[in-house]
Amino acid sequence: MIDSIIKNKLTETKLITAQNRRKEIRKYLDYYSATSTDQYIKSYFQGDAFSEIPPSLTNFTRKFINKISRIYTLGANRNTGSTTDIYNTLIPTKDVRMKHSERMTRLVGTIANRIYWENEKFEYRPIYYFEAYFGDNPFKPEAIIYPLLNQSSDLSNTLGLQWAYWDSSMYAVLDDSGKLLKELENPLGILPFVFTHREDQLDSFFVEGAGDIINCNEQVNIGLTEMNLGLRFNMFGQPWVKGLRADQEMMRAGSNTILDMGEDGQYNVTSPSGNIAEAINNIKFQIELVASNNHLWIQWAESGGEVPSGISLMIKDLERKEDYFDDIAMWRLYEKDFYEVEKAIAGYNGVQLSEEFGVDFEEVEY
Repeated sequence: MIDSIIKNKLTETKLITAQNRRKEIRKYLDYYSATSTDQYIKSYFQGDAFSEIPPSLTNFTRKFINKISRIYTLGANRNTGSTTDIYNTLIPTKDVRMKHSERMTRLVGTIANRIYWENEKFEYRPIYYFEAYFGDNPFKPEAIIYPLLNQSSDLSNTLGLQWAYWDSSMYAVLDDSGKLLKELENPLGILPFVFTHREDQLDSFFVEGAGDIINCNEQVNIGLTEMNLGLRFNMFGQPWVKGLRADQEMMRAGSNTILDMGEDGQYNVTSPSGNIAEAINNIKFQIELVASNNHLWIQWAESGGEVPSGISLMIKDLERKEDYFDDIAMWRLYEKDFYEVEKAIAGYNGVQLSEEFGVDFEEVEY
């Protein structure tokens, strides 16, 4: 009984953690794509606040993520010895896919990259949310399960959520209740996925994503919405009346409205004393702080001065440059993992690739 209670409790805890992680990833993707981000700030305002003004929704998450993702800016040169020419014909889309995978890795923290064979060439698809299953090594999954994308734009599609399961010997499709819909053999003998991480793993397989950027973007949206609300109230103010007759209905005053306030009556409009400049400076400070923590620097539109030289840019960008070299070392390892999977897939399809592999990333010059 004790073993059963502990097992059920652990399962429940892991389920809650998995659900929270899925919500978090959904939020990160929404901010990157600027999709319905108003849903994340509505709870911070009263219900009628958005009837006064629309929410202010800015999106610098995408720009920040793209700026810190520099490994595949200019692509990469790959060498597989005697099979280099053959290999290059098999990867026409790899640099484009890898650029996107790097950005999603920076955003989410950990993603699974599926590699498959299509039209006699390799194709790559990132999977943002998945559950991994492990053997003896807690940092190397032996199986993976993830939700399949539904054709939601197809009105005739009435299928519910389906899940794909992979391990080194089997591929299966399950429905949302866990019922097995399809089961096929995995002829590759390996898991056709490469797992990329934002940085080295610490105490868990999954690595945290760009939570600081997402949080700052949310704070800025809240601040801008509050500032615009304040501007509206500052412009129109709060009207108040002294001496209004008790039998007179309260109404919105206007140029075509007469208020009978009797003797010693008084009508006035009070505007709240908010400092818009301080609010703007606070928003700028938050953006600059999160940019600095990610080795970026901000230049605002009103900033003047001379055009900086290449040397001054290099000095200013020194920390980011060191971080870039660290990332190159890590992504070399990922490229090697990609090649091992590609080699197995190519061999199954009758194409033999060399055991040799090298990669050189094209570096942006100042």
